[in-house]
Amino acid sequence: MGKAIAYDIAKFSPEADITLADLNVPAGESIVEWLGKCHPSRPGGMVFEKLDASDDQHILRLMKDADIAIVALPYSFNIRLLQLAIQTGTHFCDLGGNDSIVGEQLKMQEKAKEAGVLAIPDCGLAPGMANVIAMHSIKDMEIVNKLHIRVGGLPQNPKPPLNYQLFFSVKGLINEYKEDCMVLEGGRIKLLDPMIDTEELHFNGLGKMEAFNTSGGAAWLPYLLEGKVDELNYKTIRYPGHAVIIKAMLDLGLTSEEKLECGCDTTPRDVLETQLIRSLTGTDKDVVLVRVVASGVADGQSVERTYDLDDRFDDDTGLTAMMRTTSFPTAIIAQMVVDGIINEHGVMTPETCVPGDLLLNEMEKRNIIFKISQ
Repeated sequence: MGKAIAYDIAKFSPEADITLADLNVPAGESIVEWLGKCHPSRPGGMVFEKLDASDDQHILRLMKDADIAIVALPYSFNIRLLQLAIQTGTHFCDLGGNDSIVGEQLKMQEKAKEAGVLAIPDCGLAPGMANVIAMHSIKDMEIVNKLHIRVGGLPQNPKPPLNYQLFFSVKGLINEYKEDCMVLEGGRIKLLDPMIDTEELHFNGLGKMEAFNTSGGAAWLPYLLEGKVDELNYKTIRYPGHAVIIKAMLDLGLTSEEKLECGCDTTPRDVLETQLIRSLTGTDKDVVLVRVVASGVADGQSVERTYDLDDRFDDDTGLTAMMRTTSFPTAIIAQMVVDGIINEHGVMTPETCVPGDLLLNEMEKRNIIFKISQ
């Protein structure tokens, strides 16, 4: 994801100086070399620096010279890195993905304001781009009856039994599958079980798909829209049959974090994660699907709006659809902050501060195009 974020900034902010920091030196240096080939004439500098993400002093030295720090690490790092960004007065974005951690970041609101910092967690795909589009879809409605968000990253050529391939952290994937799902029903927050309420939906060229409850994707929308939206829910899109198999794994306790009764420190979840990585790591080209449906009343008239996205692996750059739809929105938001388009201070989730019309326009420049019908 960091590679794709750097690619976007190098292309659309050619004057910017970019520092990539990572513990993996060969990987980091190869990305800088690749970016140089992709953007050979850009005037801004581009360097790699070896960094251990646990080295606070090194991070502080890097941050104090930067306009913005963009974090593409597992979400467990994000609280501490935001604290360091506030200490150096550096704007901040991350990919988020964990409501508890983002909740802790939001508690730093006043400290960020005092430091003149704008921090935007949850800048990825979902939560992130999909949530901004969802909020944009209802901005002029006096009454919102329904707001449905459906998102999935999938292989273009699925293989049984799960018809899936890992495109992001297996830990994050399992959390989405096992944790409670926050929705709005009758305008009030309610928690539902994951992996149920399966529905059928269709996308051109892909045929029948399924979508089912998963946690985390709605992020802060239920809190923001409680009492304003009658029905709000988020579901993950997969090929048919996926939910039944995963639900059986959950019911069998394969995501339990209690140690196995074998005198070792291994848990069922450890075993499952290992096997999923072995079985679902692949090289198939991917597709990302997004569907946001909003219905209600605008200007006294009943309306229903659908925002559909079908984004594919980019053969020209080698960037996956998941990289494009996660990293490009993050890079766009970061550039909006540096350019002063978003000029608040504090800690804010993207759906509260990112202008949806501008985000749609910027994504279209990157050939990430929503088809809008109403």
